[in-house]
Amino acid sequence: MDVTLAASVDEYFHEVVSEALSAVDLDASQPASWYLVGLLGDFTKARLTDEPLGIKLASLVEDPGERVRNLKQVGDTSLYISGFFAESLSRSLVDVDYYVGLGQNAYGQLARSLGANRSIGEVYEELAAKFPQFVDVLVQVRRRTQIAELSQTTDVGKLYEIWLRTRDEWVEKKLEAAGLIVGSGRGIQ
Repeated sequence: MDVTLAASVDEYFHEVVSEALSAVDLDASQPASWYLVGLLGDFTKARLTDEPLGIKLASLVEDPGERVRNLKQVGDTSLYISGFFAESLSRSLVDVDYYVGLGQNAYGQLARSLGANRSIGEVYEELAAKFPQFVDVLVQVRRRTQIAELSQTTDVGKLYEIWLRTRDEWVEKKLEAAGLIVGSGRGIQ
């Protein structure tokens, strides 16, 4: 991905999400891919809360509107955390599978509760059915945005650390351009 100025956050994320969908070979509907774009845009402004998502998912809320908002928040937050913070979850009490289960469950309940409104209900149904693949898409988005930020850096050590974790081809080319030879089975030469 080349670093170019985008006219809006949505335009930028649309490009990155489209590339990530291709990279993980996920055939997502247009509404689902735009949902991801909106989700990423929302999380550029929103803060993650400390509220336990499992409790929020299990809570019995009588107001249908509030229940829909809770389910959406649990699904969206689970998807975002799974995609952007999977590495750090390996060091916590709950792992990425916990968030995948929460997100699938929340989106599934949301799809069933919005059955009358078929278009958005279908998006939530798709998100529930392909949740692990959408997590992979967000992992790719995180990598691509991280790499875009690094395209301006001259810190070869930081680039090498990222290459060791990701084996990303773009990072490898950046290291080679700096005069280092790296390869999939090797370290720095």
